[in-house]
Amino acid sequence: MSGRVSLIGAGPGNPELLTLLAQRRLAEADVIVYDRLVNPALLAPYAAEKIDVGKLPHHHKVSQYQINDMLVELAQSGKRVARLKAGDPYVFGRGGEEGQYLKQHHVAFEVVPGLTSAIAGLAAAGIPITHRDYASSFHVITGHRKAEGKELDWANIAHQEGTLVFLMGMEQLATIADQLMVNGMSATTPVAVIQWATHWKQRSVSADLATIVDVVTAAKIGAPALIVVGGVVKLMPELQPQLALQGLHLLIPFKAESKLFAALQDEGASVNYFDRRKKQPRAVALPDMAAGGTLVITDFAAFHYFQQQLLTLGVDGRSLNHWQLVAMNQVVANRLQETGLLADALYDEQQLDLTQPVVYLGEQAALAQLNGPATAQYLATYERIAVPQSVDLADFHAVVFPSSASVNDLYAGCDEAQRAQLQTMTCFAMGQTVADECQKLGLHAIVAAPSYDDVIQAVKKEFSTDESNRVTGR
Repeated sequence: MSGRVSLIGAGPGNPELLTLLAQRRLAEADVIVYDRLVNPALLAPYAAEKIDVGKLPHHHKVSQYQINDMLVELAQSGKRVARLKAGDPYVFGRGGEEGQYLKQHHVAFEVVPGLTSAIAGLAAAGIPITHRDYASSFHVITGHRKAEGKELDWANIAHQEGTLVFLMGMEQLATIADQLMVNGMSATTPVAVIQWATHWKQRSVSADLATIVDVVTAAKIGAPALIVVGGVVKLMPELQPQLALQGLHLLIPFKAESKLFAALQDEGASVNYFDRRKKQPRAVALPDMAAGGTLVITDFAAFHYFQQQLLTLGVDGRSLNHWQLVAMNQVVANRLQETGLLADALYDEQQLDLTQPVVYLGEQAALAQLNGPATAQYLATYERIAVPQSVDLADFHAVVFPSSASVNDLYAGCDEAQRAQLQTMTCFAMGQTVADECQKLGLHAIVAAPSYDDVIQAVKKEFSTDESNRVTGR
């Protein structure tokens, strides 16, 4: 059985600049083979095996030849492979070479285009690649010379009308500027350099050909960066986006279709995820379903795993007719209603009928902390397993916790060094209960904000005067 390879463009960095087809192919993939510049937030929603083949300048973790062979081997073993590249796979992404290799080895493949940074990266800094007053064409040029040492055709490049965009050219910036001037381009031609376009640490500077190297050196801007040459650079001060949370890098718990993620991104923040603890079902001794009684559902996941175990043991779900369903809180009641079940009551220990069986369903650790009636039965239908956190907390300005569980999920997955960082990190807690949980774990810089809107306002207030520190973190 032969699989398929999708050569996918991830865009310039912002995870929401991914095409719909790319999202579908990533969701369908068995394996995702990705490059260094792919934003981790983009990978978080997908369950596929992930293989990092990222290449640093002058250092290839996995050579291109090895990547080619890997794609063939995975596809020939029947895997659906997503080869994820920054930008567009056919714009200096070596996608053409990979496509040729796959074709030669009779492997089915497709190309899923992505937004190239040559266009989207410029827009993120306020530079339109064309404009009727400045440029009616554009030219995208690699800053790398080919292996055999051939030089670019500078005489031709310097006399092109329109905007010049150099990708992967930071090591050659001085050469680019010198060659353009030597070959007739005016020393006063505007130039911009944009580092980490669409990422939280995006920075940009502008000057002219004669001084751009000095300006870039003074600003300590390096790769990855775009070099833009032409009159359109003059529009950058006027068109540069100015969003309230621009330049902030915030950490939140992963959740598919997260409202918090969208709300923060819309205000200009770059948002990344930490992993939640994994839910692991546990086998439990079921109560006598025919006897009836009260079923206290402390969280919906516990009830879901309880239902699964009923089905596994061949017990009809209609046996729940003998039981009163009590939801621990309104959130659980709402989730039950979404599945077609109406809770008989919200939890009140004083109202429990202890003359009948009372069974609590919940997560193992949570049930152990629950101070319920001694005569009740406690069924831990699942447990939460801590996931080691791979995020570098020094890269973030703050973390947002929407629940007490999310606080514990991050803390449990951190090592000692990460916990020490977390203790001094600004933490936005959605509600006083969440803030209390942060404090209990030794976190000190806590800002309580009860709702999504309040979080946005709190973040704006906290960082409104701290813009100079945003690029380098706290």
